[in-house]
Amino acid sequence: MQSPHRPSLLRKMNVRKVLEVIQSQGTLTRADVMRCSGISAPTVSKAVSALLDAGLLEERETAEFSVGRPGKLLQLPRFSAQVIGVVLDWDYCSIVASGLDGFLHEEKLDQFKTPSSYEDLINIISQKIMDLVKKEEIPALGVGITVPGLVNSNDGRIFLASNLHIVDGQAPAVDIAAKTNLECILVQKSTSLCLSEKTYGAGQDLEDFISLDVTSGFGMGAFTGGQLLDGQHGLAGEIAHITVEPQGGRVCGCGNLGCLETVATDMALTHYVSKRVGKELDFDAIKELVKQGELDITPELDRTIEFLGIGVAAAINIFNPSNIFITSRLFDLQDDVFGRMCDLAKNRALKPSSSSCEIERSKGNKYLGAVAGIINHLANGLGPRLT
Repeated sequence: MQSPHRPSLLRKMNVRKVLEVIQSQGTLTRADVMRCSGISAPTVSKAVSALLDAGLLEERETAEFSVGRPGKLLQLPRFSAQVIGVVLDWDYCSIVASGLDGFLHEEKLDQFKTPSSYEDLINIISQKIMDLVKKEEIPALGVGITVPGLVNSNDGRIFLASNLHIVDGQAPAVDIAAKTNLECILVQKSTSLCLSEKTYGAGQDLEDFISLDVTSGFGMGAFTGGQLLDGQHGLAGEIAHITVEPQGGRVCGCGNLGCLETVATDMALTHYVSKRVGKELDFDAIKELVKQGELDITPELDRTIEFLGIGVAAAINIFNPSNIFITSRLFDLQDDVFGRMCDLAKNRALKPSSSSCEIERSKGNKYLGAVAGIINHLANGLGPRLT
C-alpha cells in the first residue's frame, strides 16, 4: 500500500529540484526548467509558485524586443531578498550580505576584531546583523555562520574550536537567532567551503570532491556520490587531528601532541617562522618580508608543504575523489609551492586514486562559504534531493 505522505514528499522534492536547476543554470523560463529537470509543465508551475511565495525565486519580464510571446524569466533574487553570512575566526570576524544567487554585497562587508568573551561576540554580531537588515530594508531569509571548529550537526553546538576556545560548547546560531529573530544555521568552516564549491563553484557538476581549508586549521569537507559527507554528529572526514609527530610535536588546540593541524597549515608556518626569528609575525608580515628578500623561510616552508602533501595524500587514499580544492595562502609565498605540494601528495598517494584526481586551488572564499551554508539549509527545508 502506498504511503499517504508520498505525494507531499514528491512535491517537496520537485520544488527542490526546480531550485537546484535554476541555481546551476542561471536565469531560465518555465519551459527551460521543464527541459532541464525532466519534470512536467504543471509540476514545474506549482514548484515555481511555491518558490516565489517563499522568496527564493523572482521573475522578470523578457526584453521588449523579444519576438513572439516568451515566458517570464525566473532567477534567484539578487537585490529583492538577501541572506547574511557570518564568519567566525580566531583573529577577526566578518559579516556580509548576499543575494540568493551568491552575489556578495562586499561594499557592506563589516569586519571586526574577535572579542575575548563569547557574550560580547554574540552581542556584537547580533547588533550588526540587525543594523544591516534595518539599513537595507531588504527581507533577510536567514543567517549562515561558519566556525573553524567541530560542530555537532544534531544540536548546533561546537564540540571544539582549536584556535577559538571562547566558542567551545556553545551554540552561536541558537543564540544569534534568539536575538535577531532570524533563521540561523551554524556550519563548520571547511564544510561551508565545500558547499560553496558545490553551489556556486567548480564542484557544481562533480559527484565526488573534497574541499580543504588549511589556513588556521586543517579542515575538510567532502561530497561523495553527490551527497555531503556528514556522519553521526556531522564530524565525518575530520583528519586535522591525526597524529603525525608523536614525538616532540607541538601541543594542538585539541590537547594532543603533533596533530596534522599543527604542522600543515598557514598558521603552522607563521608559528615556526616566528619561533626561529624570535618575534611574533603574522602571515602578511612574513609574506612582505619574503617579497622584499629580507627573510628566507625555505626550511619552514619545505616542512609545511611536506606535511600538507601527507594530509592531501591521506584524503586521496581515504575518499578517492575526482577533485580536491585547497584554500591556503602558502601558495602565494613562492611561484612553485603549489606544484611542489601536488607532486608530494601524488607521490605519496595510491596511484589508482591519485592518477585520476585533480588538485586545484579553491576559487571560493570564506564569505561565500557562509552564504552557501544558509542557502543549503533553506534548500534542505524544501525537501530532499530528487535523484
